[in-house]
Amino acid sequence: MVHKYKFFMFIFVIILIFPIKTFGAWPEDPTTGVPICTADGIQEHPRITTDGAGGAIIVWQDMSSSSSDIYAQRIDARGQVRWTKDGVAVCIEKGNQWHPNIVSDGEGGAIIAWWDGKISYTETDIYAQRINADGKILWKAGGIPICKASGAQQEHDMIADGAGGAIIVWHDYRNANIARDVYAQRVNAKGKTLWTNDGVAVSKVKNDQVYPNLVSDGAGGAIIAWHDGRDDSGDVYAQHLDAKGNALWEKDGIPICKMFGSQLYPAIAQDGFGGAIITWMDDRNGGNWDVYAQRVDAKGKILWLDDCVPVCTANLDQYDYSVFGDNKGGAFIAWRDMRDENWRIYAQRIDAEGNPAWKKDGILVSIEKGSQYNPNMVSDGADGVIITWWDARDVVADIYAQRIDSKGNFLWVKGGAGICIAEGGQQDPYPVNSGIGSAIIVWWDKRRIDADIYAQRIFSE
Repeated sequence: MVHKYKFFMFIFVIILIFPIKTFGAWPEDPTTGVPICTADGIQEHPRITTDGAGGAIIVWQDMSSSSSDIYAQRIDARGQVRWTKDGVAVCIEKGNQWHPNIVSDGEGGAIIAWWDGKISYTETDIYAQRINADGKILWKAGGIPICKASGAQQEHDMIADGAGGAIIVWHDYRNANIARDVYAQRVNAKGKTLWTNDGVAVSKVKNDQVYPNLVSDGAGGAIIAWHDGRDDSGDVYAQHLDAKGNALWEKDGIPICKMFGSQLYPAIAQDGFGGAIITWMDDRNGGNWDVYAQRVDAKGKILWLDDCVPVCTANLDQYDYSVFGDNKGGAFIAWRDMRDENWRIYAQRIDAEGNPAWKKDGILVSIEKGSQYNPNMVSDGADGVIITWWDARDVVADIYAQRIDSKGNFLWVKGGAGICIAEGGQQDPYPVNSGIGSAIIVWWDKRRIDADIYAQRIFSE
C-alpha cells in the first residue's frame, strides 16, 4: 500500500512539473483560439503586454455600446481568462476613446494609454490608466490626462520607464496653424506626470513632425524617432530624453537620414547598449519604396554608413516593417514585400556593424499563395524571434507565425504555423513572449458578424 501511494505521488509530481501538451485551456485546434471578448458590437485594435508570469494583459477598443471605449483582460500562462468576462472597463467616459497602447508596470499589471475624444475627434487628448494584476483600476476613474493641450494629440507610442511608470510620445496639433510637432511625457507608478505640464517639446520646428516611436535608453529616459518635414521632402530625425525629460542631443533632434527623396514612418528598437536601431521606408531609388536602417548610440553618434544601410532594395515596394533588437548591437527586421507581385513576408538580421547577416534583401518567411500582411515580432526567449502576420493563402485572412533563430533558420513548419484558421477573417496580430520558444498572440476576429478579440499561445513543441 505504501509503495502504491508513493507511485501515485510520483505520477502527481511529474504531472505538475511536466504539464500535458494541451497546457490548460489553450486549444490545440487552430480553428478555435481563446475568446478574450465576444461582446456585442465591434472590438478591434488589440495590443498586448506580459503579465510577468507567462501570461498576458490585452487591451482593445470596444464598441459594444453607443461609443468607443477601452477594455482590458488578463489571460494566464495556462490560457485561463482571469478578469471579468469580456474584460474590465478601463475607460467608459463620454465621447469616444480610441487606439489603446499598453506596457507592463513590472508588478503583474499594466499602464494603458489612448486617444480620448471627450470633446471631439479634432480635440483628442492623451489619457492613461494603470490596472493591477487582479484587474483593479489604480488611478482616477476615466484615466489621468497625459496631455490636454489645445488641438488634437494623436499617434502615440509608449514604453515602460523601468520604475513602474511609463514614457509616452505623440504628435501634437497644438500649433496646428503652423504644423504638427512631437511631444513626450513621463508618468510615475502613482499616476503623477513628471515632466512639463502637457509634455516636453521633442521637436517643434517648421512643417510637420509626425508618427513618433520610442525605446527605453535603459536609464529612465528614451530615444525617440519620427518623420520630419522641416526640409520639405521628409526625413527621419531622433532625440534622446533623459529621465527628467531633458534633451541630450541637438535641439529639435538630429538627422538619422536626410537622403534624396522621402524617408517615412520610422520604427525603432534598442541596440542593447543604450542606443537604438531605426528603420524606415525610403524612396531614394525612385518610384519604389525600400527599407533602410541606421544605428545611433546614446550620445547621438551615427554608427553605420552615412547614407544608411539598405535592408532591402529588391524590385517593387517593401514596407509595413517591424524591428526588434538582438541585444548584440544588431536587429531583426521583418516587412511586407511586393517583389513576387503578391505581398510576402521577408526578414533580415543586421549585425552590430550594419552588415546583413542573412541572404541579401532578406529571407522569405511566408511561401504560400495569396498575400501576407502586417508582420510583428517578439523575442523567442533565446537568440531569435517569433514573427506573426495575417495571411490570405485561403482567401480570407488567417493568423500564422514562424520562429527564426539568429542564423536565419526556420524552427517551425515551412510556411509558418497556423495560429488561427477559423472561418471569417482574422487580422492585426500582436505577440508577446511567454517563455523560451513561446508567444501569446492576440488578434481581432470576424468569425461572427462583428469583430471580437481572440488569443492563442504557441509552443516550440
